[in-house]
Amino acid sequence: MSASRRPDLDMIAHSPEQTRAIAALLGRRLAAGDLVLLRGGLGMGKTTFIQGLARGLGVRDSVTSPTFTLVMEHAVDEEADSPATRFYHVDLYRLEHGAEEALAFGLEEYLLDEDAVTAIEWPEHAAEALPDEYLLVELRPLADTKRRLLLSPQGTRYRALIDALRPEVSGHG
Repeated sequence: MSASRRPDLDMIAHSPEQTRAIAALLGRRLAAGDLVLLRGGLGMGKTTFIQGLARGLGVRDSVTSPTFTLVMEHAVDEEADSPATRFYHVDLYRLEHGAEEALAFGLEEYLLDEDAVTAIEWPEHAAEALPDEYLLVELRPLADTKRRLLLSPQGTRYRALIDALRPEVSGHG
């Protein structure tokens, strides 16, 4: 798992609410089978971003961190205009044996589910188990609640996704 030298989209979120709103815009553009990786230290807003993704996809239930269960599965509302039927929120923070442990709990099954969108926190804990194509979102602190959001696509699908998202998040779409 490596990021591009320079992110394709670089934004500032001034609050958790704005982080969720930006992520919801992205969530509305995700397709079934997509993979979003989130990198950032503790308290940087990864789960907050994932809550926005879920909202944009059409998940209606509460989204919290699955730190102790590794994976939370959420149904996408049937009324939502989403190509996905499920949303997997994976948190690899507690993995001690990297890819080996990730494969043992069945990470590959989630990644291969063509009807779902998968978002993974702490992907660096199992980088060897991840596919070559994904969207990497890095969250960096700027102030107490202000975050820099760096989106780096890996693969044609994700570059097109960022190209489509850019006008919306810049206020021109």
